[in-house]
Amino acid sequence: MADVSKFLAKADDALKKRNYDYAIQMYESAMLADPGNADARRNFRIALVKKYDEVGYPKTLGFGAVKTMMMTKNPEKLLEETEKLILKEPKSLKYNRRVAETLAALGHHDAAVAVLEFAAKVGDVAGEKDGATLMLLAKEYLAVNKVQEAQSAANRAAKLNPNDKSVQQLQKDIAAKSYNAKVGVGSGAIKSSYDLVKNKDEAGLLEKMRKGNITEEDADALLAQEEAKLKENPLDRRAIRNIGEILAKRKKYKDAYERLTAFVKVDAGATEIGDVAAGYMKQYYEAMIRLCDQKAEQEPEKAAAYKAKQNQLREEYKNFALLEFGRQVEAAPTDLDKQFKYGQALFDGGRAQDAFKHFQKAVKSPKHAKLTGLYMGRCLVAMGRMEMAESQYANVAKELVETDEELKKELAYCQAEMLEKKGDRRGARAKFRELFLQDMEYRDVEKRLDGLNDVGD
Repeated sequence: MADVSKFLAKADDALKKRNYDYAIQMYESAMLADPGNADARRNFRIALVKKYDEVGYPKTLGFGAVKTMMMTKNPEKLLEETEKLILKEPKSLKYNRRVAETLAALGHHDAAVAVLEFAAKVGDVAGEKDGATLMLLAKEYLAVNKVQEAQSAANRAAKLNPNDKSVQQLQKDIAAKSYNAKVGVGSGAIKSSYDLVKNKDEAGLLEKMRKGNITEEDADALLAQEEAKLKENPLDRRAIRNIGEILAKRKKYKDAYERLTAFVKVDAGATEIGDVAAGYMKQYYEAMIRLCDQKAEQEPEKAAAYKAKQNQLREEYKNFALLEFGRQVEAAPTDLDKQFKYGQALFDGGRAQDAFKHFQKAVKSPKHAKLTGLYMGRCLVAMGRMEMAESQYANVAKELVETDEELKKELAYCQAEMLEKKGDRRGARAKFRELFLQDMEYRDVEKRLDGLNDVGD
């Protein structure tokens, strides 16, 4: 095996500097010198995807190139020729599987795993929808004694093809190997009871963290473990999610956001990681706004300054939400939850008419239908369409049930606000009064009621 560390060092440095062409060239040199180098195979693909995400993807290759490759019988030559196809179509599941199969035939199982992990996560069809890639990945995991990972990949394949006998047989083979490893049979056996205890301790720490019962020392240990996993495999989505969760539990929300968004820049297909990152940023702004409230109470002489800071933070979050949820909708236009969140961001940003269009789509979501209907009414009020808003609120009222207590309060508040904007101050006062008697601390209902004191009962 040739020493390709210099090639990899130059390539990794070029990749960080976004000099993609040079990085690709160095990774290619590393693969030629050491065909079984997993880092070279994986990072070659990452560099290609990052480049094409910026400049656009080339046209797909014709059948002629594939036919030439199929006529090649020498496995080393076949590997080289297939990687040339990857150079043009890095996300192709078909070509990545062929590379992995050839690597496996040559005994380069770690490199095969690296290629298949990339394909399952970044492929032109999501890994969850491609049973063939998952099956091959499970087999290669077994070849490198990653039994737990093999089980996970095979289980995902089984969900897609529940009646496939080959998948069922693979699951049985993995279960047998897993049992043998636990009881100390075969080369894949756990070497000592210490390994079992270590694995149990790690799982126990994660569970404790999720329940909120973890010390700073435990958090440091967990973070170090997950960082090591991510260093070993820069595309490990589970590891980066755990890192984000650990940081968030320590209230380092902005750090969590930055780590996850940096990961998405490497793994462009990890859109769900980007969604989680956005959630951490929301928590960051909410925490900062609460902190301003606490500080204003502790230092009343500086209350005005903290109030101004709060307003600044709210404006910053509005701008962030518009960009972030707009990006999410663009990436997944049929996702109704994302349509709803983007609609909220647009409404909060004062763009009621644009928001209304997205709420019209989101209202089809069973999860958000009622609240979306309420937002549609608010949009209509902001657009000056009072009669339509009144009708919309009436439709929402028909949908609410006994358990929708908070929605009923919000509906009453919105109806009172609408009546006031229509000029019906008496009706608005009656509605606000009704809500006040139900929950005097709801939003600013007491203040709104006091503002209508000049209206008789």
